[in-house]
Amino acid sequence: MLRATTPGGDRIETLGADAYAAAIPDLAALLVDAVAGGASVNFLEGLDATTAAGWWEARSASVAEGEITALVARAPGSDRIVGSTLLIRARQPNGPHRAEIGKVLVHRDARRRGLARALMTSAERLARDDGRWLLHLDTQTGSAAEAMYRALGWRDVGVMPWHSLSVDGLPMNKNFFWKDLREER
Repeated sequence: MLRATTPGGDRIETLGADAYAAAIPDLAALLVDAVAGGASVNFLEGLDATTAAGWWEARSASVAEGEITALVARAPGSDRIVGSTLLIRARQPNGPHRAEIGKVLVHRDARRRGLARALMTSAERLARDDGRWLLHLDTQTGSAAEAMYRALGWRDVGVMPWHSLSVDGLPMNKNFFWKDLREER
């Protein structure tokens, strides 16, 4: 189990299966907030807590099996989840060295505290410790997240035009990134 504390006092931790199940209401609230704030994370505006909770619940078996590890940021002095990311391990026999980063979310009232960076750093450390050295992710072209990934040393594969719909239903581009963790040793 990974645990870390940011300079601002937020706690970064991984969630086992039971803790993940208990955190679903907070994770759902975090996802609803992200979509309400315009984040392109698979959903359109108007996402409700029930649908968001269902999305997280659908990953419970993968968390229990160890395919997915959920990392969360908890606010100083509370157990409130204010950030998250997922490390999604490839299950294919030819992919034991790779994983995907998904759902890097930070609540709007907890932004500008370095939580996304702390979550990414923790996910990368966890992946490296697990023997996963090739990571990939995608993000909305032109977003603050795109700039953060570049600043963290992620390499741009390219842009796929019209990959997804934005929260308001308009087609938008996505950038795809990768990172080789062996280069950071």
